Amino acid sequence: MGGKVLQPFLPFLKSMRTLIISLFLLPLLEGGVIDPTFIEENLTHKAYWGHLHAAHGEDLGAGMLYYGLVYAAKAKVCVCLGSGDGFVPRVLRQAQRDLNIADSKTVLVDGNLGKWGRPLWLNKESFFRQQYPEIEIILDTTARVSKAQAKEWKIDYLHIDADRSTMGALQDFLDYLPYMSENGIIILHDTGAGRPCSNTVSMIKKMGYSVVNLEFLGTGAAIIYLK
Repeated sequence: MGGKVLQPFLPFLKSMRTLIISLFLLPLLEGGVIDPTFIEENLTHKAYWGHLHAAHGEDLGAGMLYYGLVYAAKAKVCVCLGSGDGFVPRVLRQAQRDLNIADSKTVLVDGNLGKWGRPLWLNKESFFRQQYPEIEIILDTTARVSKAQAKEWKIDYLHIDADRSTMGALQDFLDYLPYMSENGIIILHDTGAGRPCSNTVSMIKKMGYSVVNLEFLGTGAAIIYLK
């Protein structure tokens, strides 16, 4: 009986096993795979809100989770909804760079509005845009993009971090769900206890999706499994 209950979750459990190996076991090999200097000089540098992802200096924090998921899934199309300092999209793009995936791309969608302030990378001379010029930036609301450019995408990794309200995050999830690839992965940020998106997690679970909410990672990050 127990085996039948677990059977629908076996692909998810296998993917989590791969992720754990990537994040925790590989760095123990001789020489390691983590370059603290590179992290500090490229990924957390001028990431003023990195602490929301438990990232600072040489510590990539939850960024290691984002990187590991993109790397393990060989994600060809990554889409990030909202980013004040470009931390998440540069982590996603770096994983793609390291994989040398042909025709891969990372897209950043930001409406440049709302109570969370304006992005710090609007200037083309900003560190983020100078170091990762190939990241496609769309300055528009996530809602409008979902009805236009997103129709051409098959998203392998989606990072939801734009509206940050319970219903706003849920709407982004619903709007971009039709454009996910067969084995697509969704991360919902700000899901820690007491934060509005923790309610979004509960609502998505009630819809029948498997969700692993890592509340302890910065302000929380939930992995949504679509199958």
